[in-house]
Amino acid sequence: MAPGIAMPTQRNRSRPSSAALLLASTLATAPLAAAVQTTAPAQGVPTFEATAELVYVRFHVETRAGYAKTLAKEQLRVLEDGKPQAIALLETPSTRERTVAPEITLALDVSSSVMDAQLLDERLVRDVLFASLSEQARVGLCAFGGQLRCFAPPTRDPQAVLDGFQQALRFAGETRHTGTRLYASLSDLAQGDRRESGPAPAASPPDEAQRALVVFSDGLDTVDGKWKPAVEAARQANVRVYTVMLSQAFQDTARGPLMGGSPNRAMYDYKKFDLVNVAEQTGGRSYEPGSLDSDSLARILRQVATEITMENVVGYVPEVGASPRKRSVKVELVDKALGKIRDGERSFVR
Repeated sequence: MAPGIAMPTQRNRSRPSSAALLLASTLATAPLAAAVQTTAPAQGVPTFEATAELVYVRFHVETRAGYAKTLAKEQLRVLEDGKPQAIALLETPSTRERTVAPEITLALDVSSSVMDAQLLDERLVRDVLFASLSEQARVGLCAFGGQLRCFAPPTRDPQAVLDGFQQALRFAGETRHTGTRLYASLSDLAQGDRRESGPAPAASPPDEAQRALVVFSDGLDTVDGKWKPAVEAARQANVRVYTVMLSQAFQDTARGPLMGGSPNRAMYDYKKFDLVNVAEQTGGRSYEPGSLDSDSLARILRQVATEITMENVVGYVPEVGASPRKRSVKVELVDKALGKIRDGERSFVR
């Protein structure tokens, strides 16, 4: 268990679909597992180490009208080192029951310069975030200041997330003036060690999911954390990071901040690019709204939810028996007139 993390007992977990149970059975009897990233790639392409047979890639198909909702295997080409691969798995936004469902964690910076008591409300959580996600998606909530604590495990219950937010506000008051443990917290969350406070139960394998972190922060880390290890942890766990930059605009438009004091604007302008890098290098996006009113946050949460919902997963079984070496995999559209894939390249060692 990562130090400084406490997690309530998980509840409201959706029942696994028949497809998920079939995949779980297959994984128990055959050496199939997702690829795991190990080294930083050249030119921003993540690198993975495939320790088993099933390799999958997450990607979006962009069209003039937005993201493509449906795809067929015949419309895609998967190449490993330029050699076509047979597609064994394809899940698209139109797949009713996905074997790899979305799981989003809201990560709130509750340090004294950032948190506002009305950052999240019922409309934003229930009517924007949950309404914009698929029915299988689950949302959790964690907070960090001088330490990291999680208050709502991934759930389908918006009220549980709102209750977690209120606990995060109290946590902010309890830990004021203890600093901001930003990048170490992101690393811990990416690793996904969710255990109860108190005696730790027996460890269990993490759930397979399309995992994403949505981070609300000004980007200032006061405990000498480094952004590159956070990127590496997210890559290894196949987690996309979306960042909402809480800059001076937060103090300009905040509705009743918990504590006084404004962030140092010059330092913020310098350090914010580190947090932007975390988003870009994990396949997510970074947002820096001019103001943090409810409408601005609604637009951001809706865009993030759309990105997550419109993601595709393709999987193939690579050839076995070759000596371990770095390999490159790329997902292409057979007909380029259909649109474009901006994030369908990965590298791995096998």
